[in-house]
Amino acid sequence: MAQSKWYSEQPKNRNFLAPVGFRLDLEIFPGVEFFCQRANIPDLTLPFTEVPTRFRSFPIAAAGGIETGDLNVTFIIDEALENYASVYNWIRKNGLYEEHSNEEAQYSNARLEITTSNFNVAAYCNFDNVFPVSLSDVQFDVGDQDQEYFTAQAVFKYTSFELRNTLNTKL
Repeated sequence: MAQSKWYSEQPKNRNFLAPVGFRLDLEIFPGVEFFCQRANIPDLTLPFTEVPTRFRSFPIAAAGGIETGDLNVTFIIDEALENYASVYNWIRKNGLYEEHSNEEAQYSNARLEITTSNFNVAAYCNFDNVFPVSLSDVQFDVGDQDQEYFTAQAVFKYTSFELRNTLNTKL
């Protein structure tokens, strides 16, 4: 009888991913920090089609790529509003808000750092050709008694993304 290696079939990591820390780095803004309260790894959808038969329809994967969702980030606004103003001005520039702006749309690469419960980086989500499409308002209210930091929500579009581990290899 062959000897069982049951221990090799056990999970190697029994720790669960804890939502304790995320940080977004945008190459276009070196030195500007985006400490996230919320962030997402965008959803993926594989288009498919149904092939009808006499008894039932069968789903098959359709050629033509994958559809991805948006990158949604809620970040803490720094005291000088530097991170908020960076995204704000980026949207204005891409939208040709200024009358005489002849610059092309600006894109950036981005990296979302996902940390462990010990605040060590567990994985990265790298995004190519990111640009913001919306930035939330900031509500000032002197009636709030608890000290809470101001946050803003930004939504980004991108061309592609991939998950990488701390050794920078694909997951």
